[in-house]
Amino acid sequence: MISEGIPLKSYQYQPQLKREAFTILKRGILWATYVSCVLLSVVLLNSYFFDGFYFDLHSLQFKFIPLFIVLLLGLITIKLAGFENVGVKQTYLYLILLVSGWSYVLLGLALLSDQNMPGIESLADVLVLVFALALFPNRNVMAFAIFPFLAFSAVYHSMQYSQVLIYPLTKFLCFLGIILSGQKIISGWFFKAVSRNIEKKKLLQQFKRLAMIDGLTNISNRRHFDEVLTQEIKASLRNNKPLSIIMVDVDFFKPLNDSLGHQVGDKYLKRIAGVLNSALERPRDLVARYGGEEFVIALPDTDLSGATQVAEKIKQAIADTELAHPGSGVSDFITVSQGIAQWHEGMEPAQLLETADSLLYQAKSAGRDCYLSE
Repeated sequence: MISEGIPLKSYQYQPQLKREAFTILKRGILWATYVSCVLLSVVLLNSYFFDGFYFDLHSLQFKFIPLFIVLLLGLITIKLAGFENVGVKQTYLYLILLVSGWSYVLLGLALLSDQNMPGIESLADVLVLVFALALFPNRNVMAFAIFPFLAFSAVYHSMQYSQVLIYPLTKFLCFLGIILSGQKIISGWFFKAVSRNIEKKKLLQQFKRLAMIDGLTNISNRRHFDEVLTQEIKASLRNNKPLSIIMVDVDFFKPLNDSLGHQVGDKYLKRIAGVLNSALERPRDLVARYGGEEFVIALPDTDLSGATQVAEKIKQAIADTELAHPGSGVSDFITVSQGIAQWHEGMEPAQLLETADSLLYQAKSAGRDCYLSE
């Protein structure tokens, strides 16, 4: 549940907010567990050394056993399963057991004492603060956890110190009002901070995407392709698998711009980018705009024979688009020339690109609308 009082714009991030809130809630419960261990130790020490106070020690120790087991099981579970792997049901079940364990201890202390002990009421008040701080992201869960301790403190005070209910009732209502209003303010700050953090992450992702994507054709740009090619070469060297690239250039593109205009030229580049992208069938295959009217394709796990088949597919797909080209010297429609190169061990990315580029220009010299390989 997302707390009230958070900014309206935060609701567009509800899934992320819920995940963040639950993570903080789990961390709070873990913190409450550690604090409970310290408090339990303090209570045990005081039960043995409280001046002038008598306990049935055997019965008292029995009252501590359930809480001790809960704390131990909680810490062991987190250690074995891992903090991130603890689910919602396990978290809330543990919280119920933790609150129940402390409630059992408080009742045991109250029933076993033979005189008024201010420390019991103080312990209940401390537990209210501990669980209020630990569970602030979720108001309902926090209210569930602190209510038993608030109620115990009020009832214990009225039974031990005064038959007049005004003081314990006033204390109960003041504590409850202060904690709930404080939770509203703190959770509002928390969710606002989370929302801003999510927005920053989204902006960073967008900037990263813009840095990798060509603005005109909406495919990868040269920078992204160079990074991917470097990684694919390392993968080929590690796995001993072939890697090929295809350099593609639109034939007579300058005359196209001169005759039909740059807007049509840009439109054609978008169409060609889409055709090249459609020709690739595997997730790791990558096409990028390398500059101007030049494109480049990376084909992992592909030798020259496989790359040649892709080049033929591209040639046919470009022909099928029938994009008019009145300035072409080889056809009435758009055509492309292609250079195909395969990576060999010891070859740097720049050398592979130079080889494909050289073959591309050989294809142009051979009459265009064709492809050449090594």
